[in-house]
Amino acid sequence: MINKIIYFLLFQLVSIPSFVLAREGMPAAIVQVEDAINIDIAPVVSVTGTVIGRFDSKIAAEVEGTLETVLEVGDRIEMNGVVAKIDNTKYLLALNQIQTEVRPIETMVDFFQRETNRLEILAKQNNTAKNKLDQTQTSRDELIAKVRIVKAKLAIARDILQRATVRAPFSGVVIERFKSSGERVNVGDQIIRIMDTERVEVQARIQQVSFPHVKKADKLKIKGPAGEIIGVVRTVIPVGDDVSRLYEIRVEFDNNNWLAGTAVEVVIPVKNKQNVIAVSRDALVIRQTGVFIYRINNEDKAELVPIIIGISNSSHVQVIGNVKENDKIVVRGNERLRPGQAIKIISGTVR
Repeated sequence: MINKIIYFLLFQLVSIPSFVLAREGMPAAIVQVEDAINIDIAPVVSVTGTVIGRFDSKIAAEVEGTLETVLEVGDRIEMNGVVAKIDNTKYLLALNQIQTEVRPIETMVDFFQRETNRLEILAKQNNTAKNKLDQTQTSRDELIAKVRIVKAKLAIARDILQRATVRAPFSGVVIERFKSSGERVNVGDQIIRIMDTERVEVQARIQQVSFPHVKKADKLKIKGPAGEIIGVVRTVIPVGDDVSRLYEIRVEFDNNNWLAGTAVEVVIPVKNKQNVIAVSRDALVIRQTGVFIYRINNEDKAELVPIIIGISNSSHVQVIGNVKENDKIVVRGNERLRPGQAIKIISGTVR
C-alpha cells in the first residue's frame, strides 16, 4: 500500500507541466536511448563457488616396499610420467624365477609333440600300441596346461614389477606429498596428490528451490575477482548433502586467469522465467525519493517516470510502472537530465 501511495505522488509530480520543472532556455541534453523490451527473465540468487581442478587424485602405492624416489610439491608431470619408484628387487627376482620354469616345460612339450606325431604315423601302419599313443598325448596335454599356468604367473609377476613404478594418470602438478624417499609403503598407502591445473571448473552448491531450474548445458553468469564470464553447467548432482541440504553443481568456463582455489559467485535461477517489461540497467536513476527512468515523449523531451524494480538479469531489469514495450528510454546522459528538458539523441558515447 505504501508503494502505491508513493507511486501516485511521484506520478502527480512528473505530471506537472515541463515549464514548471525545466528552466526556460535550457539547452538540449545529449543522450543515448534504448527501447524498453519484453523479455523472459528468471529471478536469481548468487551462491558462493570455488574454482577446482576437474582432475584431482591422490595416488596410492599398488605394491609394498621402500620408496626410492618421489616427486616434490610443485613439480609438473605429464600423463604416464613417473611420480615415484618403489624398490623392485624382490619383484624382479620373482619374475626371473618364474621365467626359468617356463623353458624346461616348453622343451618337454616339444618332445611329447614330436613323439605323438611319430606314434600317430606308426599307429596308421599298425606298428605301435594304441595305448602308448594315448599316454603320450595325455602327457603332452598336461604339460601344455602347465605351461599356460606358469605363463599366467609370469604375466602377474610382470604386472607387479611394473606397478613398482608409480605413474601419473593425467598431466598435472604435485600439490601434496604424503611419503618421502626411504619410507616404506604398503598397498593402498597414499604417496602423492596430483591436480590438473589446466582443466578447471567451478564447484558450487545450490538450494533445493533452485535445483529444478538448473540443468546440464545451462549457461550461468560467474562473478570472479577480475570480472564476469559465462559458464556452462557440466553436471548437476541429484543428491543433497545430509546436513546442509544443498546440491552440488559443476560449471565449466574458459578463463585461464582463474586459478584453482579462486573464490567466485555463481548466479543461479530460483524460479521459472517470467515475461516482463525490462529496460537496460543503465537507464535507472536512483534518488532518495525512489527509482526513476527518463522516457522520451512525442515532443522529444525527457519525461521522468517513477518505477518499481523487479527481477533482473545481467543486462536488463524489470520495471513496474507506466512503461510499455518500445518506449524510448534514456540510458546515457540521464544523470544530468531534468524533466521536460529537450534532448538530442546520438549513437556514440555520451560524456
